Amino acid sequence: MEDLGHGDALLRNIRCDQRVLLPVLGLPTSFESNSTALLELVEEAFGGWRAVEGLTTTRDPLRVRVLVFEGSEHGPQPPAIRHLAPDAMRIILQSPGSIAVSDPSRREVVGYVTTALLAERELFRTAFLEAATLALLSHFDRHPIHAAAIARNGRAVLLAGASGAGKSTLAHLADTAGDDVLGEDHVWIQIESSPRVWGWPGYARLLNGESEKSISRLRGRDRVSCYVAETPTVCMLDRGPRAALGRVDAPTILSALTRDVAPGFDRFPERNVAVANALSAGGGWRLTLTTNPNDALPLLDEMLNAS
Repeated sequence: MEDLGHGDALLRNIRCDQRVLLPVLGLPTSFESNSTALLELVEEAFGGWRAVEGLTTTRDPLRVRVLVFEGSEHGPQPPAIRHLAPDAMRIILQSPGSIAVSDPSRREVVGYVTTALLAERELFRTAFLEAATLALLSHFDRHPIHAAAIARNGRAVLLAGASGAGKSTLAHLADTAGDDVLGEDHVWIQIESSPRVWGWPGYARLLNGESEKSISRLRGRDRVSCYVAETPTVCMLDRGPRAALGRVDAPTILSALTRDVAPGFDRFPERNVAVANALSAGGGWRLTLTTNPNDALPLLDEMLNAS
């Protein structure tokens, strides 16, 4: 069997002679591999982050090192990828033939990936490469929250609500109207110095009927204003017979952000509270939506102009 670790029993000191440095979520991140095909997928997934190079922190780069080796994935195709959390920090990503560990204590991801898994480009990019990278970055003052983010003139409104509350629909409408959409379902919050929102321009998943979702591509991959915004204000989404907008106080926003945190966003309970306190300090909004999302557009406009 090939000695993938080159004598390293813990398989950490892998040799990767190709690399690219990108400011993902504003954090310098070094992607290193022995595979040109993998770095092409890195470019596809994260290349747009070059738009924020002037806002990158001065920290030493985090590292994502992935060695690709000739091999197959056994069992059903496409292969299943499991995400395991052995403790409060590390994430293990595992398929039948591949493995990666996101270890924030070492400031790195180390992975071994078969050529067969790499060939499943969309699956590998989203469920393996992006998932491992974001699991690492989320430990460095980039806290994931379940909200859409819409910005104007560099200032953001966070639309908070459960799945199906209308976040993606409003994000799509705002995108069509020319506003900056940083994310339609989740974004990352930086609280050091002052709150800042880091987004991920991509797609809006719109509900058709009761369960089917269509995908609409959002604009802005090359605009820095779709990646980062300042001084976010939280807006709680509600449902009612008529569209309405009103101010709410800080304790109400704090309660909304800390109550019934969605699965996947609940891994860091202490940080959840710190981030919720930072976001709720100045109060926020409550937006009531009707069955016609267009009714909310003038109210969304009012919030964006006031933020």
